[in-house]
Amino acid sequence: MRGIRRAEERGTILLVVVFLATAIAGLAALSSGRVVTEARHQTVLEQESRAYNEAYAKIQMALNVINTSAYNDENQNIELLDAIGGKHGGTIAGEAPPEEEWLKDPAGVLHGKIEGTDVRVYRAREYIKRLAQLKGNEIDDVDPAGLSQSYYVLEADGRAGDTTRLLSALVRENEPFSSFVFFQNRHTLGVSGAPRGLIHSNDSLAFYFPNGNYVDSVSAVNGFAYEAGATSGNTNIATGNPEAQLISLDEVNFEDLATKANTFRGEAGLDAEIQLFADGTARIRQYTPPRYDTVTKTSTTQVVVGYETQTVIEQQQVQVGTTQEQRTRQVVTGYTTETYTVTVPVYEYREVEKTRQVPIYSTVTTTCTRQVRIFVPYDDGAGGGTAVGGGGDGLAGEYVWVTEEYACEKSVITGYTTETYTTTERVQVGSTTETRTRQVATYTTETYYIDVPVYQTQDVEVEKQVPIYESVTNTWTEKTYVAPALVSTTTVGLGETANTIFIDGRITKLSGDLNGRLTIVGNEKVRITGNLRYVDDAGRTAMLNGGDYTMPYQRNENYKGNSVLGIIARDDLLLTNSMPTQAEINATLLSAAGRVGIDGFQIDTTGEPIKDIYYGLTAEEKEREQAYNQTNYKSSAFKKESLRRLGGIVSNDRILETYIKPRSDGTSAVDAGFKRGNMRFDFNLLFNPPPNFVNVPRPVAISIAPVYFVRGGHDE
Repeated sequence: MRGIRRAEERGTILLVVVFLATAIAGLAALSSGRVVTEARHQTVLEQESRAYNEAYAKIQMALNVINTSAYNDENQNIELLDAIGGKHGGTIAGEAPPEEEWLKDPAGVLHGKIEGTDVRVYRAREYIKRLAQLKGNEIDDVDPAGLSQSYYVLEADGRAGDTTRLLSALVRENEPFSSFVFFQNRHTLGVSGAPRGLIHSNDSLAFYFPNGNYVDSVSAVNGFAYEAGATSGNTNIATGNPEAQLISLDEVNFEDLATKANTFRGEAGLDAEIQLFADGTARIRQYTPPRYDTVTKTSTTQVVVGYETQTVIEQQQVQVGTTQEQRTRQVVTGYTTETYTVTVPVYEYREVEKTRQVPIYSTVTTTCTRQVRIFVPYDDGAGGGTAVGGGGDGLAGEYVWVTEEYACEKSVITGYTTETYTTTERVQVGSTTETRTRQVATYTTETYYIDVPVYQTQDVEVEKQVPIYESVTNTWTEKTYVAPALVSTTTVGLGETANTIFIDGRITKLSGDLNGRLTIVGNEKVRITGNLRYVDDAGRTAMLNGGDYTMPYQRNENYKGNSVLGIIARDDLLLTNSMPTQAEINATLLSAAGRVGIDGFQIDTTGEPIKDIYYGLTAEEKEREQAYNQTNYKSSAFKKESLRRLGGIVSNDRILETYIKPRSDGTSAVDAGFKRGNMRFDFNLLFNPPPNFVNVPRPVAISIAPVYFVRGGHDE
């Protein structure tokens, strides 16, 4: 039932928006046909064009008024609120309806006016009734719960001769940050591939590698740049604005998000590990943060401070005399001559005839193999894209050794032949006897005597230097590591409502399958340690092939859920080494004051990534990070095969999913991060952003379309 109800809720919003965005344009075809002479044909076309342009100009003027309006504390556009409240006229303020019958609103529908214009403004769900009346149909209220309250419709008419054109614009009061596939507040944003969805940088925007394809809007405040082989000629940009207006990221209010944490609010100062489950629950384990405590220690030791002379009695071995001992030894007395004989071989050199086997060779053509080194670019074959940092040129990839076959000629043995040859060898032909002599020693035994000392043990009085000791106490301080301690484990049910979880400390682990609508807020750093996927009640994933980059990353038509996940971190929001080598994330990731990207890096003052987790940290900050690295995790750069994402990234500092390192031959390779990136923009986020997610306080015109026209008082 949860999936059905969520589908109904999503269907309500989509019905309002899609009906307005498509049915408005559809009404332009209400012309029942006209019969005009050829002589009037050109005049008719000119009148239609002038009427359309007049209505379009009025819509644009009204949009300019709305775009320059301030917003109140509830993030509502004041001009739209004033207009729909009747401050500037309209039937809602008691103004008489238009004289033309076809321009009148249906019963119960009222409109206001945009300041300084005669452009009418309606609540989106009210305008559907107006469209139904124009078509001559009856339609029930498709949004009785008012879920489309932040959508408005502007309507303007243009007139030329006897022709009147009616245009409509569907306007959303705010643009949620979840509308962006990439949004970066500071430094250069580097992108590559073919990402779908809005891309914006409040600094510059760099396109990496040839053949980039950007079919949705890309914008930057400080211009576009082309890196690593990309050029304006080989990069397709459908809609680009290199001189865009700055979009503030200052709307993230963590104190407000803490008060809106309706599902779980963590205790002050505690870290958390969060695991999401496909049954619609989430498990939250709270821990004390790891730390180093300064401990004072003492020790007492005996120290030598001097020496004194003392007379002492010791037992020693004292010689009291000698005694003689008899011993024997062998002494040479002379030599004698000894005669002996030996047999010696006799050799001669003679010619000898021998035979040997000699191979017969022939040359043949065959197939040989060899190992060759080739450059293989990183590409998942499905477009996608990634956030890039580093340098280099050409494509990102790596060299691999492969076996190559080629035609070659070889000399092979086809047989053998017997060959006779003569050689000279040294051959033994006999032996002879030789007489030889040698000297042999003669010995005799000799007796001799030696004096051996005799000892006794006796007490002897001696003087010694004896050390003098004093006790000394030493005091010092040292750092003692205190590991995290589990404080509580809580399992919450997400149900069918909009859920918000707030953690006051760090989120050290986050992964799992989500079945629900959830925003997770971390008041410090957040670390994603595994896959994050949307699933429905039957366990079906929203996307297919998230863990296989060789297959298309596409929507699962059997998925019946309406899951949406927003992750907001005050500090860094990190993708970590514990993620799978082929990872998947379904979520919109937002870092308000830090960065979204791979672990193992810091961003320097120029916006460039530095492969050093302690770069730029104070001694106190470094010590804190070392405490976390002791047991919780090991921060280090890593390299994995692929990252597939459904959703967007909003970051204060430079986004980094892939770090490129140049090679000496002009190519590039992924030095850290994900070799291949493939993201799909979640269009559900346009109408169903994560609960309490941050909005951009600016109106968005979703569509401007002709609605209706009349000529000579007749509908056409």
